[in-house]
Amino acid sequence: MEKNQEKEQKKPVMEEKKRSEQAKTQAQEQKKQPDNQQQIEALRQEAEQMRDKFMRTYAEMENIKKRCQNEIEKNAKIAIADFALDLLPVADNLERALAQPVPDELKDNAFIKNLLEGVLMTQKQLVQALDKNGVKVLESVGKPFDPNTQKAIQQIVDNTKEDGTVVQEWQKGYTIGGDRVLREAMVIVSKKE
Repeated sequence: MEKNQEKEQKKPVMEEKKRSEQAKTQAQEQKKQPDNQQQIEALRQEAEQMRDKFMRTYAEMENIKKRCQNEIEKNAKIAIADFALDLLPVADNLERALAQPVPDELKDNAFIKNLLEGVLMTQKQLVQALDKNGVKVLESVGKPFDPNTQKAIQQIVDNTKEDGTVVQEWQKGYTIGGDRVLREAMVIVSKKE
């Protein structure tokens, strides 16, 4: 009987120990849950910061890419402009050569005909190459004088035209890319008495 009593007495103590251990375990788990929540929240914030850094870096790289592309295009235009500017006197000289009258006694000469045809073909090919690279001729004759694209070298009295009308072109003007003047046209402008 004593043994049974001892068992009976130990039973509440054992149950108390079990409850105490369960309470400790529950307390530890509850402590872990906020820790887990805090860790999750910290990881979430870190992920958001990393995403933000990534997006900023990506945007910066896209801006750099655009700036580089614009710089490449700008440098290509400058290179073409410099080269085209060097070729313009050649175009002028070919045009002057074609403008010269052929003497009557040489008009039927096959050599002269072939020479003129060759010069004409060369001039056309040069104009096409310039045009292909964005170099365009500025049309001036018959239009009002524009100081942005033309240089007046002389004024002549002409009562049949409006004041400031271009009546003759001494040297053609050219633009590149449609918006930049490569060379001003040298023109003669009309004025009234």
